[in-house]
Formats: sequence, C-alpha cells, structure tokens
Amino acid sequence: MRKILVFLHRYLGLAVGLFLIGSGLSGSAIVFSKAIDSYLNPELLTISRPLNAALQVDALLRNAKAVLPAETPAFVYMPLAPAESAQVVFQPSGLRAHADPYSGQILGVRHPNDSVTGLLIDFHVHLLAGKTGKQIQGWVGLSAILLTLVGIFLWWPKGGKWKQAFSIKWRAGAFRVWFDAHRVSGAVAAVLILLTALTGSALALYDLITEPLLIATTGSGTRQPAPKAPSTSVEQASIDRMLREAQSMFPDGKITRLTLPVKDSSAVGVRMRLNGEMHQFGRSFVWFSRYDGSVLRVDNALEANRAVKIQSWLFPLHTGVYGGTVTQWLQVLVGLSLALLSFSGAWLWMKKARAKAIANTRRARTGETVAG
Repeated sequence: MRKILVFLHRYLGLAVGLFLIGSGLSGSAIVFSKAIDSYLNPELLTISRPLNAALQVDALLRNAKAVLPAETPAFVYMPLAPAESAQVVFQPSGLRAHADPYSGQILGVRHPNDSVTGLLIDFHVHLLAGKTGKQIQGWVGLSAILLTLVGIFLWWPKGGKWKQAFSIKWRAGAFRVWFDAHRVSGAVAAVLILLTALTGSALALYDLITEPLLIATTGSGTRQPAPKAPSTSVEQASIDRMLREAQSMFPDGKITRLTLPVKDSSAVGVRMRLNGEMHQFGRSFVWFSRYDGSVLRVDNALEANRAVKIQSWLFPLHTGVYGGTVTQWLQVLVGLSLALLSFSGAWLWMKKARAKAIANTRRARTGETVAG
C-alpha cells in the first residue's frame, strides 16, 4: 500500500506540478491585489471624497454610457472605502469605466487584464482560458487535496517521533535537505493548503459539483433567479433613490455592488453586506423594479437557507479575508508553500531519476567489461 501511495503522490504531483506552481505564486501575488493596483494606478482607483458628499450613481451611469455608447452596463462595483472609485462593468467587452461616485466624473476606461493584478487574477481563476481554464483549475485543486492527504499519510511519524518528523538535516547533502524541506513544509502548511484547495475547487466547479452537493446534503440550493420587472410606460426610476431606500432598510449594511438591468424585464439588484455576514461583498440583495422603483424582493443572507450560508464562507476562506490581515498573510505563505512543494517534488524526482540513470549506465559498462 505504501508503495502505491508513493507512486500516486510522485506522479500525480508531476502531472499537475506546473499548474500548482502557477496557482500558488499567482494566488500569493493577488491576496493584496486591490492595494497593489491602487498604488500602481491611483488616477483610476483613488479619489478625494468631499465631506458629506452623496452618491451620484445616476450621473455616473449617464457619463459612463456616453463614453461607451455601444456597450451595456451590467454591474457597478461600489466603493468600499471613502477614497475608492466606483467601477462600471460593461458587456460584452468586460471593459470597466472607473468613476468618482460622488461627482459622476469618469476617470478612465480599461479592461481588467490591462493591469498586472487583473492579468494575474485571470490567470489564477481561468488560466487565461475562460470557463475551460476555470474547470481545469478546479480539477487541479482536487488533485492538490489528494496529494496533501497522501503526503500527510506518508509523512506521519512512526512510534511518536514527532521531533524527527519536523526536523531538517541542514548539514546533509542537497538531496536530503530538499527532501526534509518538502516533508516539513507540507506538514506545516497541510491544513491551510487543504482549506484553500477545497474552497478553490468548490468555487471553480460550483455548477458541476458544489451546487448539486449542497442540494443533496441540505435539501436546498443557492440559485434563486432575480425577480422580473414588469414593463410599464413609466420612465425608468432613479438608481440613487433605490440606493437610499435600500440603505434605509438596512442602516448598518454596506452597499457593495449593483446589478443593472440588461433586458426590458430585468430588475435592479442592490447587493449589500450586512453586519454578521462573512462574505466580503455580502450576499444580501434588495431588488427593485427598474421602472417605478418599487421593491420586488429582499434577500437577507442572515435569514437564508443553510446552503446559502455555507456558500457565503467559500470565497472569504479561499481569499483569507475571514481573519483580516493576519490570515491574508497566511494565504500568501500558503501559495508560496504550494509552489515550493511542487518545485521541490519535481527537483527530487529529477535528481533521483538522474542518479538511477547514471547507476544503470555504470552497471552496463561494468557488465561489458566483465564479458569482454
């Protein structure tokens, strides 16, 4: 059994090693992507908010549509801090108009992949290959779970020799040092690697595995279609008024995003993070009719079914925001550990394969000499 597990651990690791190195390094790099992007592009992502300024989302949307008249605005990412700009996401191009949400002024337009952090996020989530890349990442994540479980089994000390299990023989040769580093780093980071790989796979393979599994285990799912907005002859209602009403319904809530109507029957969704929600953007929604501004439905995540509550934990756990800056730095270390484990495993295999090839060559030459 041990030989089988060693074989599985070695060759499964080699098969997905490059993916794990890429995921680990890119994941570490994007933990603080927002802060990095703001530092590199302050003209797009930071503003000077006037005191007691009110949101001007209607003006913002008018100005954004004037800049990109052939595109359809689908979402607005609201500022989460006073000095942040808002972002209007357009379909089908994915372009984003960055704007001052208090004056409505457009600061600039770019595609997320035009930035270093946006490119890294796309690589980490989609491998720059859309839905196909996202599914590949999901299966790679499941492979990482299997690799970690098998690795822990192989590492587990016999006879309670825990000190030896966590030691590295620094004075030994390079092969032994790398071998010990591979074992110890894997053991130390195992729990967080499992958590990161599990949540990452659950997000990447959500429709294929996670949602059906939630339905099977809780009896309910998380997918609830947005309500329809009956078409009327009334002029479209003010988004700013909807935001004020949503805020009055949940005074302690934080408005994080808007879902804009892309069809005549679509509603306006105001997404909020209520006190007590774990998800950094919240999973609560107030849906409004786009025509008369009436409330169509309220989705309070704190009162949602168990499946929604479980789903709300996946993204925060994967990104490390659940414990603040400390757990975010831990996520950086987890990504680096995953890359180190994959690289060291491949290096050990190559060194061992090379040594075996040299030994076979020597035996062959010795045999030829004796026969001669």
